[in-house]
Amino acid sequence: MRRLAALLFLLSLAGCGSDRRAVEEVLRLREEALSRGDAALYASLLAPAYRQARPDLEQNLLISGPIGYRSLERRIRLDGTTAEVAGRYVMKANVKGRILELAGQETIVLHREKDGWKIAGGL
Repeated sequence: MRRLAALLFLLSLAGCGSDRRAVEEVLRLREEALSRGDAALYASLLAPAYRQARPDLEQNLLISGPIGYRSLERRIRLDGTTAEVAGRYVMKANVKGRILELAGQETIVLHREKDGWKIAGGL
């Protein structure tokens, strides 16, 4: 019985590791989309309901073009089909011909959808 419990525990940890890697990949792709100004890639990372609720996100990215973005001290908390990512960031963007340098804290929420992890809030 103890072996079965230990095996189930280890299997649950393995699942967390793959979810964590998948969430990290979404965040990496988000950073890539921002740095290239790739609105289509960025939109593909958003949960459908969030994309519909925030149609301005894609338009804002198209207007500002490539954004220098770097995530710092990122922490990921997984809870079933939800992930919460908290951390700090630094960003440089061109807004109407002015270069803005921003730094701050952010929390991004992701949901596990049928086709993988998608950003569902916090942008």
